[in-house]
Amino acid sequence: MDMKTRRFFYFGKFAVLGLLGIVTFTFVVMWLWNGLVPELFNGPVVTYWQTLGLLLLSKILFSGIGKGHRECNTGHSHDHPWKNKDKWRKKFEEKMNGKVEDKNDEGEVTVTE
Repeated sequence: MDMKTRRFFYFGKFAVLGLLGIVTFTFVVMWLWNGLVPELFNGPVVTYWQTLGLLLLSKILFSGIGKGHRECNTGHSHDHPWKNKDKWRKKFEEKMNGKVEDKNDEGEVTVTE
């Protein structure tokens, strides 16, 4: 076997496994949808191609097209609550301005200043 043939089979098996994974995942989502949605919410039963379209649409809506994850590693400091805990705690305490919530024996919440 020459080098080109080996390379074809090497990358070809990953392409086949990737397609098999997509087909399997689509069937699993279709099975879950058709088992749950029509019974719980009186929703429609979907076909394989509708399920694949829903998965593609949700990928586009939730993560965009072709962005990848490179934008997250740009080194810029983002202002996330878990990175600046003290700053957010201080902001919260200033906003609450000394208000405290208490629960009485009946479970009702009372706000005292």
